[in-house]
Amino acid sequence: MVYLLHERMEEMEMKTEKAAKDKKQNGRRIGARCTVAVGIIVLLAAFRLILFPPYQQPQVTGSYEVEIREYTWEDAGRVETFTDTGENRALTVKFWYPKEEGRYPLVVFSHGAFGVIDSNYSTCMELASNGYVAVSIAHPYHAMYVKDVNGKTTLVNSEFFKSAMTAGGNHDPEEEEKIYLNSVEWMALRTADENFVLDTILDKVKQGEEGPFRLVDPEKIGLFGHSMGGACSVALGREREDIDAVIDLEGTMLGEYVGFENGTEVFNQEPYPIPVLDVNSERVHEEAERLADMGLQYVNFYVGENAADYREVVFRDAGHLNFTDLPLASPVLAKMLGVGKVDARTCIENVNEVVLCWFDYYLKDKGELNLKAVY
Repeated sequence: MVYLLHERMEEMEMKTEKAAKDKKQNGRRIGARCTVAVGIIVLLAAFRLILFPPYQQPQVTGSYEVEIREYTWEDAGRVETFTDTGENRALTVKFWYPKEEGRYPLVVFSHGAFGVIDSNYSTCMELASNGYVAVSIAHPYHAMYVKDVNGKTTLVNSEFFKSAMTAGGNHDPEEEEKIYLNSVEWMALRTADENFVLDTILDKVKQGEEGPFRLVDPEKIGLFGHSMGGACSVALGREREDIDAVIDLEGTMLGEYVGFENGTEVFNQEPYPIPVLDVNSERVHEEAERLADMGLQYVNFYVGENAADYREVVFRDAGHLNFTDLPLASPVLAKMLGVGKVDARTCIENVNEVVLCWFDYYLKDKGELNLKAVY
């Protein structure tokens, strides 16, 4: 959302400036219009500075120079269900990758509900600077907005926005079942998106295409995501045999629900097959513990008890959006949408360090899993 607002404000400024430069008329009307135009420009500029103050990206720790490229791909096998035009679903992806030739592990990111392709820009930069090809997927109609490579902008679907905003926490069996059915639909769409992107990348690697594809090591693949994107990554990690490790940044593992009975979700009892890192705020961790005291179980912890390798890392004083870049890009918006008392820069730098450590260990056989339980 932060990037959409930023662009809309720029458009308003450009239109205002254009109006001020239109063909001059005589006398006072010219002076009045110019005064109004200048005043509006000043107000917009001030407002934008408040919402989007200048900030520095977190410093990367790797030595590789990073290149960035975007693509928009059409999935010929799927019709877009959010429209009635019959068009195929199209996905925009962004790559961060080392400029230096070599073969690097592939790591794919999925944003949360109402997120954007750059939600974890700093994390992808950190990975690429350390010798990874990092890819972020923009999920149309689930993202706050998607701008494809041709300039077309797609906004979040209002019905999805409403259903995602009201999901969970009401303890009404009928409502909980509706939420479960929604989550099944969400996971089906998200995993289909990610499958398409992965298959497209791997096909381009096989065909020897240029750009970032020539750098990808198809034998080393990791997934990570924030919130709903984390749930999607966990779901796909169970489905595909070519995924080596997964990270879930504070996402309830919705894909691990396999049914709904007696007013609650039924969990997948098959052991989770690959290493999964569960990154949570202290608040979410404590809520899960309270569920356990009530005789209930948080799905993530259930997965952890039956996974090939499960670790949980907890961040003190963090809010849900502290696992993204938004608190740095727009502190005002982030505060409105949900952050903790933690220092935003320190938190995302620690998140990026944890992500890198996990993938280094499982995709590069490098280092040790010296992850602290609590940050």
